[in-house]
Amino acid sequence: MAQFVRHEPGIHSFLTSLLASLDDAEVVMQETSMTMWKKFEQFDAGTSFRNWAFQIAQYEAMNFRRKRRRDRHVFSNELVQLLADDAARNAAQLEEERRVLAHCVAKLSSRDRGVLSGCYGEATTIKAYATSVGRTPNAVRKHLAKIRTALSLCVRQTLGLEGA
Repeated sequence: MAQFVRHEPGIHSFLTSLLASLDDAEVVMQETSMTMWKKFEQFDAGTSFRNWAFQIAQYEAMNFRRKRRRDRHVFSNELVQLLADDAARNAAQLEEERRVLAHCVAKLSSRDRGVLSGCYGEATTIKAYATSVGRTPNAVRKHLAKIRTALSLCVRQTLGLEGA
């Protein structure tokens, strides 16, 4: 369970890269989770959980696509394989970037973290958040822009990409 929780964002990103929509990725993520749960006894503890989970996710995505073959927006198996290979190669980098971003968010002031949480952490709009805190939507957007700039700088510096 701990391995699944650790790798769930990466598995979801992997599925998003393979499927045409976020809704499809959500459906396949549920199927992938159930398949992993059913087949967990087949997982070899000495191997990479991420690779095992990605393989199951890829098969589930292909099964999902096969069921929706009549949709004209379905990718070919060759394209899905290329996307899967690319996503698997980039998964470690994305995990590192998520870790660094979490570190940078933790370094923000509590006020800035509150703005991020209010705008992104809840199912709300900037306008609704601004109203709830007695600010104008434009003021909140400007504050978010400053926070994003600070986070971008922190992430680049932490990853050693100052020149990027």
